[in-house]
Amino acid sequence: MNRLLDWIKNILVRFRKAGFGIFFIKNLFLLPDFFTDKDLNIFSKMKVAFTFLITLFYFMSSIDFMPEFLFGSLGFIDDLLILIWAIGLINEELLNYKILLQNSPKSKIIEDVNWEIKDDM
Repeated sequence: MNRLLDWIKNILVRFRKAGFGIFFIKNLFLLPDFFTDKDLNIFSKMKVAFTFLITLFYFMSSIDFMPEFLFGSLGFIDDLLILIWAIGLINEELLNYKILLQNSPKSKIIEDVNWEIKDDM
């Protein structure tokens, strides 16, 4: 029972850190850069992809930890916890990527700038 409560606590802490809502939606725009960045660890990309796929599979399948037909409206709690877990995990990886981008020396390089030197003599 303690393990279950600790797991739920970790999910809720991730959810709080994820800034569910506008901040999470804002971070979703980083996903194309996240997946195409060659310098990023492949395990981070796999973690986000598998989290998305597992969540999608859970909601599309008939498998349910707490079936709604047995528990009524309480059966939606497990669906909510899976959604919170996925949002927290994906946003955590995206925030780490955002910090990595800000601290990267590549972020200070200006590309596609036309310049020329004029001699005043």
